[in-house]
Amino acid sequence: MSNKSRTKYTILGMLTISPMSGYEIKQAIQRSTAFFWSESEGQIYPALAQCVEKGWATVQEEASKISTRAKKTYKITNSGKKELTTWLSKKVQSNLLRNELLLKLFFGKNVEEQENVHHLKTHEKEMKDYLNTFLTLCDNLKIEHKSSPHLKYWLITLDHGIKMTKAELSWCQDTLKVLGDK
Repeated sequence: MSNKSRTKYTILGMLTISPMSGYEIKQAIQRSTAFFWSESEGQIYPALAQCVEKGWATVQEEASKISTRAKKTYKITNSGKKELTTWLSKKVQSNLLRNELLLKLFFGKNVEEQENVHHLKTHEKEMKDYLNTFLTLCDNLKIEHKSSPHLKYWLITLDHGIKMTKAELSWCQDTLKVLGDK
């Protein structure tokens, strides 16, 4: 199953949180699932049209206050909720790991050692930034959404990101030692 074929489920899931426009869905994805599952605008809008066509969502147009184009707000239907829960109950499809850093390190003997160290230090900095983002997001979610029925599930996925990032940081430090940098 391709990532694109799962775009509709990302959208249906977002619409269970609240009715949203395509732009608002993209923003919600960027603030939440993009750390582990992203969708482009080129995927979102065709999938929204498909959801409406299949009766999984409705669309309401309203005049925009800031542009000449009408704002389209999408809302999940009972049929859409059923489609989403059916998919949520199916076996998870495995994802193929593609990691350019690991690919470069695998062939690392072909460049100066400092090049590999540079890649690792850059990655380590990115992971530290991610960890700080995740920890801040965790605190903010607990305050801003403390009564949301979605909160415990958001925190579960965030906890995965925090733990994976800490493991990645540990791996970076161990690998830098192997390369003789620490």
